[in-house]
Amino acid sequence: MDYITGGLTPSRVFKNFEDISRIPRASGNEKELSDYIKKFAQDLNLEVSQDNHYNLIIKKPATNGRPDGCTVMLQAHIDMVAESVDGSNHDFEKDPIDLVVNGNILSAKDTTLGADNGIGVAYIMSILEADDIIHPNLECVLTTSEEFGLIGVNNMNLSSLKSNYVINLDSEEDYCILTGCAGAVDSTISLKKEYKPANTKNVALEINIKGLLGGHSGMDIGKQRGNANVIMGRLLNSISYDFDLFYVNGGSKRNVIPRNAEAVISVSDKNLENVVRQIQKAAAKIHKEIYSVDPNLKVSLRRSAPADFKVFSSDCKAKIIKLLNLIPNGVVSMSTSLEGTVQTSTNFAVVKESDTRIDFINMTRSSMKSEKEMLKSKLSMLAEIFAASIEFGAEYEAWEYNPNSKLEKIAIDVYKKVFSNEPEVAVMHCGLECGILLNKLNHRAEAISIGPNIFDVHSPDEYAEINSIKKIWDYLVDLLKRI
Repeated sequence: MDYITGGLTPSRVFKNFEDISRIPRASGNEKELSDYIKKFAQDLNLEVSQDNHYNLIIKKPATNGRPDGCTVMLQAHIDMVAESVDGSNHDFEKDPIDLVVNGNILSAKDTTLGADNGIGVAYIMSILEADDIIHPNLECVLTTSEEFGLIGVNNMNLSSLKSNYVINLDSEEDYCILTGCAGAVDSTISLKKEYKPANTKNVALEINIKGLLGGHSGMDIGKQRGNANVIMGRLLNSISYDFDLFYVNGGSKRNVIPRNAEAVISVSDKNLENVVRQIQKAAAKIHKEIYSVDPNLKVSLRRSAPADFKVFSSDCKAKIIKLLNLIPNGVVSMSTSLEGTVQTSTNFAVVKESDTRIDFINMTRSSMKSEKEMLKSKLSMLAEIFAASIEFGAEYEAWEYNPNSKLEKIAIDVYKKVFSNEPEVAVMHCGLECGILLNKLNHRAEAISIGPNIFDVHSPDEYAEINSIKKIWDYLVDLLKRI
């Protein structure tokens, strides 16, 4: 079998990553990959267990043969975010990821790469199959549906594990050792649909927002990129002429800054030109506002023939537009103790219609529990004002920083030894599984998170630096030897 990554080092890591990239593994569709890794471990005569959620625990004895020695958990999630470029026909339930190597860059053709967290999975597989790496007792935990809200790890039973230290391999900056992360909660505001007959003399106008960068709702939220749902709200609110609203949709996933949105309105033929002009003027202003960080915003307008369809009632239309404009989005507060770190944010992620309602889906992150609760209260009040319902889910608490961590000290010392410079130690404004893992163990343990440089995750522009993948591999091998 030919490998696109053939010749890259560390060869084991790239081979394993390419092998798992051939297996579809979007969140919620992990069984095939979980079964593959289970067999991989069984073929190595390692102890492996798989639960009903397809999470895996694989154990490998210490190379010094001491079962009573230190035990380390290596942890990664096997699912990936499924995003593709506009117009792509890639089927994430069937098609492999088409890897591309260009110099020092590893990417995928037209889709997310899945280095988040496939590289972490490949690291673990490579250590499991190696017979030339010194390491303590290993408990390797591979989880599912992390990108859906840490569902896999939340349903795992880890009470029998003995790990003293947890090394999470889901970070994306090779100069940084993470020692904490934000908690999060999802919310869905649901507005009941109400209709009225359409004016059949009106013409339909399609509004499409495209070209935005999108990105990870935690890592990229502080970059102030455009949010397609927010922009759609502003465009609709800019129209001063009478119009009807037929359809609105935006975003794709709770943890992805929405890149696309679309709406269909209907207006009288005599007002069409003026409405188009107002939308274009508002779009130009927004484009100017975000150009320095998100330069490729495109708002396209297409006239359709008159049609006899139902449109939202005037009251329902007003509520939709107001919610699009009033739902919180972006950075809420910055940390007062960690300079440059986002403390609390919310991502207005998805607007979607069902038969009877319109859902407005948000993801709130915070390393401060009280601020997370404050935002939940605000969203609840907003729902109440508009006679909508609200539901919260996928909630988890922050992984709190431990200032007395022995693992952190070891990790810093090894980093300085391997690279001759100091790492950055930080708390991340993203959801990592460390806090849940530590809470599920029946004893006190410590955790860090490390990983190679990966950019534009959760978007089709995702790429990883090949030399950085080797850098963190070398570091991980030395770290296990030191522990």
